[in-house]
Amino acid sequence: MRENGVDVPDPGSGNQKALRLGKGDDREKVQAAFKKCQSWLQAGGKMPDLNDPAVRDLYVKFAQCMREHGVDVKDPKPGGAIEVPSGSSPEAVEKARNACRGVLPGSGK
Repeated sequence: MRENGVDVPDPGSGNQKALRLGKGDDREKVQAAFKKCQSWLQAGGKMPDLNDPAVRDLYVKFAQCMREHGVDVKDPKPGGAIEVPSGSSPEAVEKARNACRGVLPGSGK
């Protein structure tokens, strides 16, 4: 979302159920960013349960794939999230994400 002009915080590891946007966010910009980021959403936009070992294994494979394609993504931990390092080139992230699309269910192929 941030790569598409919408400043949102990283999801927390607690019981965060919804993405909160700041006041004054341009509705059209937010909708456009959601559309561009749709392939990242699973199960209607719910965050994956990284406490589930099977789900986490998929995301570890995704992180490995991203590293193989030049983006130094760390393996997610239980209750965590995939985090793209700050300062990563948006073009490099997009290229790696496209190369790794088939690793995660619902991410488009």
